[in-house]
Amino acid sequence: DFAGGLEEALGHFKALEDNLDDGDAESALIHATHPIAELYESMKPQLASADPSLDRRVQSTLDQLGDRTGSGVSRADAQAAIDAAKDVVETARATVVGDYLSQKSETKLMLMRGLLETSVAEYGEAVENGTITNLPEFQDGSAFVWRAEQILAGIDDAPAMASDFAAVKSAYEQRVDPSRVADLTAVITDKIDSVVGSSQTDLLDYVATIRDLLEQARTEYAAGNTDEALSLATKAYLDNYEFLEAPLIQAGERELMEDVEIMMREELRSMIRNGEPAEDVSSQIDMILIRMETVAQIVPEFGVMAMLVMASAAAAVVVLSARRRIPA
Repeated sequence: DFAGGLEEALGHFKALEDNLDDGDAESALIHATHPIAELYESMKPQLASADPSLDRRVQSTLDQLGDRTGSGVSRADAQAAIDAAKDVVETARATVVGDYLSQKSETKLMLMRGLLETSVAEYGEAVENGTITNLPEFQDGSAFVWRAEQILAGIDDAPAMASDFAAVKSAYEQRVDPSRVADLTAVITDKIDSVVGSSQTDLLDYVATIRDLLEQARTEYAAGNTDEALSLATKAYLDNYEFLEAPLIQAGERELMEDVEIMMREELRSMIRNGEPAEDVSSQIDMILIRMETVAQIVPEFGVMAMLVMASAAAAVVVLSARRRIPA
């Protein structure tokens, strides 16, 4: 998981470089700030445990990346800042993951698979009817495919995949239906699975993991372990809920998807960062878990029962909210 976060950071650096080259400062800023806004928080407990001074260096480097690559900064100076961020990522990899595990072909293949699975989720959220509706997510997906191909180049005994990657990249260029991108990407991940074994995850597994992580976050926050609680909440969103977003959109539930996304990605994590009372954080988690009951019914089926389930969940939300307003 830690190494996977580092790979996603490198993907964002690639998207940052591309946007700077294209003169798109707004998109560049998004990719410059994403690693510190989300990825770092999921990795901080492991970094701090392994080397507190390195943790501070990673945080500082990523925190300053937006300013050091933003408006008024020369392209050369921006590249120097990006290169410094790449260096600190590799230092973190060596410190936490270690050279032995990092160099294993199996590890690299598993990291490729993680990037490619995430790229499918990003593309599914970004493209509808042949049109890009969310450019940052589209660029995320493209960058993660690029990074997976970069990893492949460093594996001596990897299965032949060059033509498969070419097909995926061509699909991106043509803005094909997300299901087609998923099928083309699966050709690569199936080859990876033939070497390292299958790790296919059912959509309901993501729901179960989100529930577990949020309960852990609740416990850690109540115990005063803010960094651990924030890491768990971030993993619930970044490593799990993101894989449910595209299926929810395909089921016609974009509003529900965005509602839960805001509750998890923005509101809950902000509450933890700001040190709000444990009972308020716990209430927010309760509200998210109620929404996840709805998601659990909709995602696997996309069926006609979805509206009934949503009505049921909405009633539960009203009841819970009312209960929390009743004086003791």
